Amino acid sequence: MKQDQINLQYTTIKDPLPDFIYEGLAPYSKNANAYKPQPTELVEKLAKKHNVPNEMVYLTAGIDEAIQMFAKAYGNNAYVFTPTYVVYSDVEEFGGTLTRILSVKGSEYSVSTETIPSASLIYLANPNNPSGITSKENVLKLVKNNPQAIVVIDEAYGEFADLSVIDQVKNFSNMVVLRSFSKAYSMAGNRIGYLVAHPEVIQAIKSKSQWSNVSYLSIGAAIIALDHEDYFAKIRDDINRRRDEFMLFLQKEQYSIFPSKINAILFKFISESEGTRFADFLAVNNFVVSHGNGNSNIGLDKSFVRIAIGTIDQMNALREAILQYRK
Repeated sequence: MKQDQINLQYTTIKDPLPDFIYEGLAPYSKNANAYKPQPTELVEKLAKKHNVPNEMVYLTAGIDEAIQMFAKAYGNNAYVFTPTYVVYSDVEEFGGTLTRILSVKGSEYSVSTETIPSASLIYLANPNNPSGITSKENVLKLVKNNPQAIVVIDEAYGEFADLSVIDQVKNFSNMVVLRSFSKAYSMAGNRIGYLVAHPEVIQAIKSKSQWSNVSYLSIGAAIIALDHEDYFAKIRDDINRRRDEFMLFLQKEQYSIFPSKINAILFKFISESEGTRFADFLAVNNFVVSHGNGNSNIGLDKSFVRIAIGTIDQMNALREAILQYRK
């Protein structure tokens, strides 16, 4: 019997949302007959969570919208540390320039914290997608050393690792932290995110989004999720454990992989042809993975393959396929 396709291309959580999310949406559906720009129910809840004033929180249609808002407002001379998330390159779509700083040597991802005098905008994903981390100390050094730029710290995977600097935003007028419900709360399809920044920064960028930019049903789902933090913390813990166990398996099988603090693992093969052979083998066996840059990254060639962490059954099937590949 042919195996159903297992899609491990995108770093979404593969477990379906729990019933309590759907069951709690009735009042939000009933009240969605009017525009709801920046609903205070969620703004206040997030401000309390991060111990910042309400004026430092702005809701967005996922982190992607926030990235694009900053690209439009500050992106005349932007910088990123590659390999990293592809949407930062939208700076160029909006007429700005984007300088890519290659930040990986061997299997080590390391970001320079030096001043970049010409930078108007710097994006840093931490933990980084497709792989790699930057210490809190180095994130703050980057911010301090670049007062001339808006430094955007993308913490889409912030809840998967103890690296967040969101508690430091109030101390730096040029610092922004982005967060999302897509990864940490299994809601990629709901397109709900937010940023934490000083009010003057929010004032400068909010005109770059739609006036009423977030779905009120998504707002309701986010509020319900925050009321069930323990449930989603366990989901993340389970994913981290599956990732770490899978990495040990790959190391035992002598694959070259990068350290990871997100819900994915990045493979490095000795050549583009070997990376292609591996990706093609998985495709024939009904696994969808990200090969090279895929649809999510910039800075990778075809010697790289990124695989998201799936359910227990999906990861067991993937192990079997990888063992067959080596044979």
